[in-house]
Amino acid sequence: MIFVTLGTFPTPFTRPLKALDELCQTGIITEEVIVQSGYTQFKSDYLKMLPFISPQEMEDYIKEARIVITHAGTGSLVQPVKMEKLVIAIPRLFEKNEHVDDHQLEIFNKFVESNYVYPWNKDDRLETILSEIENYTPSKFVSNKIQIVDYLENYIEGL
Repeated sequence: MIFVTLGTFPTPFTRPLKALDELCQTGIITEEVIVQSGYTQFKSDYLKMLPFISPQEMEDYIKEARIVITHAGTGSLVQPVKMEKLVIAIPRLFEKNEHVDDHQLEIFNKFVESNYVYPWNKDDRLETILSEIENYTPSKFVSNKIQIVDYLENYIEGL
């Protein structure tokens, strides 16, 4: 199963759904595709659309998924990466009116640079990505939380 999460930002994000739907129509994708779509409206005979799901349902779908395709929001990226899933990340882009700025592109680039996710850039073909991800081995996630807490503690103590 492929699990797709688009997040809950109120701007539509149909770009990945169009590519997925086309590959399902042509028989290139034959497994079930479940989409947490948020506010994105998209009609499909092939994609199972679930606008909003609970955190537990999200975790369950990620556990069950062979591949997770996600927008590049931090919360949506970290969970499947920590669960050591094959993750394809696609940032919402300002130029395509998918977000108010390009902060997801910055997050996306950092996760790609760390080899935590496989990139889906705006001109990439999903069919190619799906064939390449079969031989992709992501790096294990390393949290920077301790360094951030230490930095903040030192900063506060220095005031």
